[in-house]
Amino acid sequence: MAEIVQVINGDGQFEDGAVQQFVEQNGIAYAKTNYQVVAIMGPQSSGKSTLLNYVFGTSFTMMDAMVGRGQTTKGIWMSKSPKVEETSVLVMDLEGSDGRERGEDDTNFERQSALFALAVADVLLVNIWCHDIGREHGSGKPLLKTIFQVNLKLFAPEPDRKRTVLLFVIRDKTKTPLPKLVEVLEADLDRMWDSITKPAAYAGSKLTDFFEVQYAALSHFEERQEDFQADAVHLRRRFSPDSDETLIRGYEKLPGDSFALSINNIWQVIRSQKDLNLPAHKVMVANIRCQEILEDQLRAFAADQAWVGLQQACGEGAVEGFGAQAASLMDSCVKGYESEAVYFDAHVREAKYEELERRLLAALQPVYQAQVAAQQAAVLLSFDKDLKLATLPAEAGGSGTGDFVAAAAACRATAVKSFATAFAKHLRIDGTPWDGAEEMAALEAELDSRVATLRSERIASARSKEERGMASRLSGPVLGLLEVCAPGMWPRLHAACRDAAALADKNLKQALQGLGLSGEEAGALSQQLRDKATACMEGHVREAALTRLSRMKDRFQEVFSMDDKKAPRMWGTRDDIPSIAANARLAAASVLSQLAVMRPADAPASSQGDPVEAAVMQLARSAPATPASADGAANGGEASSSSTSDAASASASSATASASASAVDVLSAATWPGADESQVLLHPHDVRTTWREFMSYSNVLVQQALSAQQANRLANNRMPPLWALAGLLVLGWNEAMFFLFNPLWLMFGAVIILFLRSLYVELDVEREMASGALPGALKLSHKFVPAVKNVLRKTGESVQEMAASMKETAEAKAAEGRAAGGVELTRRSTSGSQHAESKKHQ
Repeated sequence: MAEIVQVINGDGQFEDGAVQQFVEQNGIAYAKTNYQVVAIMGPQSSGKSTLLNYVFGTSFTMMDAMVGRGQTTKGIWMSKSPKVEETSVLVMDLEGSDGRERGEDDTNFERQSALFALAVADVLLVNIWCHDIGREHGSGKPLLKTIFQVNLKLFAPEPDRKRTVLLFVIRDKTKTPLPKLVEVLEADLDRMWDSITKPAAYAGSKLTDFFEVQYAALSHFEERQEDFQADAVHLRRRFSPDSDETLIRGYEKLPGDSFALSINNIWQVIRSQKDLNLPAHKVMVANIRCQEILEDQLRAFAADQAWVGLQQACGEGAVEGFGAQAASLMDSCVKGYESEAVYFDAHVREAKYEELERRLLAALQPVYQAQVAAQQAAVLLSFDKDLKLATLPAEAGGSGTGDFVAAAAACRATAVKSFATAFAKHLRIDGTPWDGAEEMAALEAELDSRVATLRSERIASARSKEERGMASRLSGPVLGLLEVCAPGMWPRLHAACRDAAALADKNLKQALQGLGLSGEEAGALSQQLRDKATACMEGHVREAALTRLSRMKDRFQEVFSMDDKKAPRMWGTRDDIPSIAANARLAAASVLSQLAVMRPADAPASSQGDPVEAAVMQLARSAPATPASADGAANGGEASSSSTSDAASASASSATASASASAVDVLSAATWPGADESQVLLHPHDVRTTWREFMSYSNVLVQQALSAQQANRLANNRMPPLWALAGLLVLGWNEAMFFLFNPLWLMFGAVIILFLRSLYVELDVEREMASGALPGALKLSHKFVPAVKNVLRKTGESVQEMAASMKETAEAKAAEGRAAGGVELTRRSTSGSQHAESKKHQ
């Protein structure tokens, strides 16, 4: 008789020592992988031990029918088959399920033992009665379903790598053909597999990916014992590797010496899992049936034509009475569930009821959200139209009074009230948590966002309009200052920016009345306008810096080629060209110094002045002067005009003051000390390069002026030709003698010559005629009459002064004569008295 060993006792303890001894005694440890494990599961007292003993020749304890039906096998037992010689077959006999000894509610061990057999065995015999096929619980399907589900979770088997053979042994077969029985069993197994909850990795798997399902049928053991024995022998042959219907598979497995350790670890894993502490049979049935009812009701709900029609209508827009229709459909589904699930466990029923509600709400939520969105869209459309009309002035076709805040608040209140009414009438679904609070909050947030957006657009539009106007107003003064680039330009530029920004700020505040600007917003707008004005001014300055050379040339030519009256210079003998050129270069240098660095409005005033300006002006003064001819220098020094002399003296004094203020040597400096790099337009090397180019240009103009002055001087000193002098001497000799020997004509000629000389000087004929004969003649014709009057006036004044002087001289002489006569009479009187006195004494 074959030796048997208890693997797991009735208390669930693994018999480690006994199993290890069994493995060693039966040569399993030396069999490598040449062994198979066969286990059997099924209801208690269903003949499992009997089947194993007849098929494999084992000696498991069998039930004695004469004693009565009861538990024969307790725990899990194992034996080696003595009748299969080709390979070592280890046979496990499991404690039967549904045993009354453990009670109705203590089914945990039978699930653990069944899962253990499923994880360990290569072939699992499922012992079922023929008359239980087609029944929900008689064939042990709930237990098998649970074992499948937990097996996937615990052991994560790989599909098609090792497939356990499930051999359904149909006991006490009847006249029903085996293929028909197999057809029923396969359908039940497929439904069972599809209904279990699988891990995400096995979501689309099939039962055949993990199990190979086989079938066998045996005759009645007591009524047809000989047929039963024949069937058992036939079944035994299927465990031989050489059989055509062999159940032996060559899958990978652990070697025999690790068998005891392996199955011990598997049992400990199974024992430690709380997921196997499943509810008792009634609770299990309640779970299965309530889930089936729930799924049936959901399928009926989804197929309901009323629900399908409602979905289609909702896809086209807002549906009146949507909430009432949806509530009616949900109520019908819930009532259908309650009517069918009322007979099952209350806790399970309530849990599935909550799940049904959740899934109904999940199915309804997209349609509900679409309806909410449709109602909100209608309210928002009306709100936008009302708000636009309420905020537009009457002259623009609106009905607004200018108070944007009040109009927006009124339109918002109307929209909120409209949505609340629509929600209560069309969207509220009784029995759901959707009370409209979140939807109302979302609508209010959207209304506030649209009001804020419109307000921001109005502010931005008004600001943009004022910025354009400010830029237009600012361009004139800025461009005017940049044309001259005189010292002190930057304070005037910043002053122009402040004035333009202040005016724009005033206009903007007037345009935005009624928008409820806060102090912070008003301050931000004012700052933006100031920044825009500064940016506009700096943009013009940067453009001017790019054309600095042409601006310097224009400034130099303006000062050098035009006199104080803005008339072109004729470069007469009295013009001091070197002095004028020096002043013109200083004016051009002022342009360069102002465009080199942008001065901030809040720059602190320095006691030494602007260092950049001082450095550039020092560079201009240190430039070598253009040499002049000796005669030109002498004559220019004697005949310089009053305006030129004043300008030269002024520039000399400013040169003395600013030379000491300069602290930067442009010729050697690489940067401007203390200047922000972002404000630098021209670095020192740019200034040097520009100045060299300008000096080349200015020297050419100065040389041309000196040449013109020399030509004019030579033209004025030219004597008449000798033949003209000889002709005048021969032909005019008599006339000359006539004038010389006639005093009256001589005096008259002298007066005429002096008069013409004075008129010539007054008209400045040389300067006017230098521009050409015709232009000079026109200018002289315009100046002739005023010049004659001026000469006559000056002559009259001179005659009057001369007459007055002669009269004063005559009167002085007469007074002196009278005074001398009086003194003589006194002297004579005194002399007579003295003479008489002397005679008397005598």
